[in-house]
Amino acid sequence: MNRTVKSMPRQANIGDDIINTRVLVTNDDGISSPGIRLLYEVACSLFGDVWVVAPASEQSGKGHSLTLQSGLEVLNTSKKIYSVAGTPTDCMILALNEIMKNSPPDLVLSGVNNGYNLCEDTTYSGTIGAAIEATIADIPAIAFSQETSEEGEIDSELSEELIKKIINKLINFNWPEATLFNVNFPYRYNPNFNIKITKQGKMKLGDDIILQNQTKNKFVYKIGKMHQSGMFDSKTDIAAIRSGDVSITPLTIDLTNHKELDNLKTLFES
Repeated sequence: MNRTVKSMPRQANIGDDIINTRVLVTNDDGISSPGIRLLYEVACSLFGDVWVVAPASEQSGKGHSLTLQSGLEVLNTSKKIYSVAGTPTDCMILALNEIMKNSPPDLVLSGVNNGYNLCEDTTYSGTIGAAIEATIADIPAIAFSQETSEEGEIDSELSEELIKKIINKLINFNWPEATLFNVNFPYRYNPNFNIKITKQGKMKLGDDIILQNQTKNKFVYKIGKMHQSGMFDSKTDIAAIRSGDVSITPLTIDLTNHKELDNLKTLFES
């Protein structure tokens, strides 16, 4: 697939011309979710040209998947706001190659996700998936998520100020190649909380599997609650959230285990 997009220099110059910066906002919870409304309002308060291309309905857990076997219905609800009957990755592909092809974004903001995206969750997350697609197109992207209360609520008032602070710092950062930033907010903040730069952690031990229905040779299962480890490396994203701090993790779309290249060469070339 050919993609003609404007590539922003990795030396972040958005901060030098913030009014003319074109920003694309998306998510995986759907265009009507509170999180994307919050992120849109923050983006409008900071930038002069804000677009929304987001899923028409919730797409949580869709990861970086895209739709290939059916058409994608797009609804243009206002001049720069579009909903897509597809995944977050579908939204990004349509935005970059069709909706905004003549005026591609300088920055992509994804979220605010209803629930954290930490550790192995990053591989399932549509919020991260949209940011990955932007990064593939060489467009800087930031994914935002917040741990929720037991009732599924997010603390939007505090997150708004933190989002502004984080965006303002990152747009003046020397953005690394093939890198996106995964930002997570806790629901209950430490009174003296910090913004911690973290690495991706590991917490998954397994999943509950619920048998919902059974006939003679047919079974209907539902994937339930994840089993989590209670032991965390203090430098990880999950440790930061558990301590009531904000986590920022640089994620790369290069999945190569570079440390093992020489070992494999020795194994196969000797």
